[in-house]
Amino acid sequence: MKPGIVLTAFLLVLIAMVFSFRKPAGGTVRGNIIPIEGALHAFLFSKKDTISATITSGTFQFSNVVAGNYNLLVEAVPPYRNAVREGIRVADGEFTDAGQIELQRQ
Repeated sequence: MKPGIVLTAFLLVLIAMVFSFRKPAGGTVRGNIIPIEGALHAFLFSKKDTISATITSGTFQFSNVVAGNYNLLVEAVPPYRNAVREGIRVADGEFTDAGQIELQRQ
């Protein structure tokens, strides 16, 4: 085998290994709401961005969220009140559990 072909193959394998160990950009935030019939939408917001997610069977998920600190707002239907959870920290390639949010009656 020619040295140029071996070197090229080695470099391609090395590049593939480097990219396979990179963390994906953005994080994921998940949580659930009770009672499940009390929530309409979930919003994740920071000083720079606002993201919305639908709530399905009491569960929400935000994907590919830019790393940073966020607050979560759950928009409720009457007779329930909106709920806010502050200080949700998102890191690239990481999963963040926002936990269970219990909606209160007005």
